[in-house]
Amino acid sequence: MVLVSAYEDVKETRKGRDLPNGHMAWRTDFIKRAKEGPDGPVAFLAESTPKRVLRSHYHECDQFQIIAIGGGTLAKHKLAFGGIHFSRAFTPYGPITNGEQGIGFITLRAKRDPGGGAQFVPDLSEKLKAVKNRDPWQVTEMPTFKALGNGENVSVVQFKQMQDDRGLAGYAVTVRANTKVAAPAPSKNGQYIIVTKGSLTHEGQQKKGLSVIWVGGDEKPFELQAGAEGLEAVVLNFPREDGGVSKSVVKADGKGEFKAYQCLLCAVIYDEATGMPEHGIAAGTRWADVPEDFGCPDCDAKKADFELIDF
Repeated sequence: MVLVSAYEDVKETRKGRDLPNGHMAWRTDFIKRAKEGPDGPVAFLAESTPKRVLRSHYHECDQFQIIAIGGGTLAKHKLAFGGIHFSRAFTPYGPITNGEQGIGFITLRAKRDPGGGAQFVPDLSEKLKAVKNRDPWQVTEMPTFKALGNGENVSVVQFKQMQDDRGLAGYAVTVRANTKVAAPAPSKNGQYIIVTKGSLTHEGQQKKGLSVIWVGGDEKPFELQAGAEGLEAVVLNFPREDGGVSKSVVKADGKGEFKAYQCLLCAVIYDEATGMPEHGIAAGTRWADVPEDFGCPDCDAKKADFELIDF
């Protein structure tokens, strides 16, 4: 199954709602799951007003999010226009703090969220810890679009961090004007293509600006046909739900002098050898010396939610 939807096609469906904290939120559905029939993909643009804070939470399915409007922060990470966040099922992230322009991110799922929406922590932390075979992991990455050289019709730059042995992958694709090229092949669990710049021609119709394309796992590579402006697109492959990537910590020395601690909620690792200089904690800082108000850089869990990793 292939589904193509441009913002111009769906902008009239934008619906707003008042939030309890005085803010506003809007949702625009690019791909809406059918009420009947098999489970299918879901894609929507979620917007909210400046300075809103969305508490740390998780979902019960893998998902991508791409920042389409404004920016802000996710826990201690900066969220900028065009940035992409991937989180595995049952991986908490946040809080998300909107910047001066508010924020709008396109949420992309291969299937509906079985949990029905955001599940907040620390309220549901014990429920989260009790989930069997949970393999939490998340990553945020900015795509790199390569300029086309003479004679080049397409450039494809694979993401460096957003990949694993389950088939997770991301690509930044640039296509020359009035050119047809095949996108990277979809993974078994399907693929989203988000046209972020330029225009796409599909089935004789030109779709300018932001467009979302779903390509099922049994489909052949989607044909990207650029319009007169050319196009830039992000291609995102969902990972398989079986298997997994094994994550390990490399110690600073062979004697095991330094220890490592892992967040029980989102699996972030604090290694005493390397510290977290980007968050003000110098390399070599012992866990006992980490401030008691330390918060996980990905999900804002407290220091008490970290445990020693037994090597």
